[in-house]
Amino acid sequence: MKRFIAFSLTLCLALGLAACGGAPAGSGAPKDYAAALSAARPSADNDAYPVFTLKDGAWGASGAYAADLSEEDLQTQASLALQSLGLAAEDVQEAAFSLSLMNVQAYGVAIVMPAQNRTGAVKEALQAYIDGQKAAQQNYLPDQYAIAKAARLETLKTGEVVLVMRDGQNDVYSSIEKALK
Repeated sequence: MKRFIAFSLTLCLALGLAACGGAPAGSGAPKDYAAALSAARPSADNDAYPVFTLKDGAWGASGAYAADLSEEDLQTQASLALQSLGLAAEDVQEAAFSLSLMNVQAYGVAIVMPAQNRTGAVKEALQAYIDGQKAAQQNYLPDQYAIAKAARLETLKTGEVVLVMRDGQNDVYSSIEKALK
């Protein structure tokens, strides 16, 4: 009888733990930054601009023409995009980013988990990117200047630095923030 009670209690405890087994928000569970970024923006953006990723020193890409990129082209384009944001691979623990490399559109969206002790440097680099876009568009394309001027750059409670520079930036930012909670 004692064994039956002990077995029953053990079973109840195991079932209780299994029911609570999901990772709580902010627990450090892996997040899919590329999926969060893609889901937050309109399908037209996903069709036009690939999302580049950097994780553990490995480059990746999804959306737009990403499937057509050779490994060399992927590394070249992703590295160029990261440099355009003012970042170096050593600044980043993990990131997903998408931007226009053409000077006719103020467009950039990024989720960056900074490397240890690099949050300030990441924010400074992304702010410099925004400032550069504002300067480039100020006397060139007034509508693009307005987009650059309204860009959002924020650090989430979970540590990610989020940049949204596109029309409708508040909706895109809110969607990213919700996806990363």
